[in-house]
Amino acid sequence: MRANMYENYEMLERRVLDALSRTDLVNIKDKLDRIKGATLCVGVGGSKVVSDFASKVLNSKNGCVTESVEPRDMLYKNLNGYQNVLVSSYGGRNYGVDVSLNNDLNKYLLSSREREGVNNLTYISSLETEDSFISLGATLMPMAILLSYYICNDVGLIKEILESRHDYLVEGSDIYEILSGYDTKCASTFLESTLTEAGIGIPIVHDKYGYCHGRSTISKNYDSCAIVLERETELDRILFEEFKKYYKQVIQIKGKYGDQVIDDFYLTYQVMWLAKAISEIKSKDLSRVAYSPMVKKLYHFKGGM
Repeated sequence: MRANMYENYEMLERRVLDALSRTDLVNIKDKLDRIKGATLCVGVGGSKVVSDFASKVLNSKNGCVTESVEPRDMLYKNLNGYQNVLVSSYGGRNYGVDVSLNNDLNKYLLSSREREGVNNLTYISSLETEDSFISLGATLMPMAILLSYYICNDVGLIKEILESRHDYLVEGSDIYEILSGYDTKCASTFLESTLTEAGIGIPIVHDKYGYCHGRSTISKNYDSCAIVLERETELDRILFEEFKKYYKQVIQIKGKYGDQVIDDFYLTYQVMWLAKAISEIKSKDLSRVAYSPMVKKLYHFKGGM
């Protein structure tokens, strides 16, 4: 029998810790240390979350000017001024990777498979490949590799985070308004992508300050749920107090460590469990999604963009 959502969630912590123990973290650190100057980080789907995290890690630790983009953006951006491109892709072989690497920048690939002609940042797992429509381990493993680089291989902190998951009680809703920003971007990217790809809700991601400028109209006209990725600022407190008056349910997920890079990893892990709770109340399986027939054709597209 093929693995289902519950088996993949049960294996998530083991997959991450196995990758950390088997990957040559010293080699990856040496290569990441070399990345200097303006850097584009590229990813799509679950790997967009990894791309967002790589962008934050390189900006915070290496002092690089960074931007996280999707593969098609590489065809339209003026690449002058950028020195590097770091592509995140679990398999490392899709068309988006080809497009992202078709340039003269210094090329880095964060993947489970090596590729010729690039600086390979390869992570290894001995466990069976994740069999799921929604990427869990394939998203969190490379994020953990990047976090280990950011915190100087402190695997103990990563273990602590993986042991701190929470269970969430959610009410059924069709619309989920996610309050986020740069400091919580990875978590909101994962949640938006998962709710959309699994078809378990309609996500709307708001910048917290941008929300103050008219975006509250949605809650007046629709019965939606608010998800606040909390950083315990004055704005967060005001939003929460107002939300209790106008939303069907308000879910707060708070950062824990006071460092926005570490907290974004922590929050991403937490919203993975929130996504599980939402899928359960909708009687859906994130690993066995009843996806649109278009997926089979569009997923393998290889043409002009």
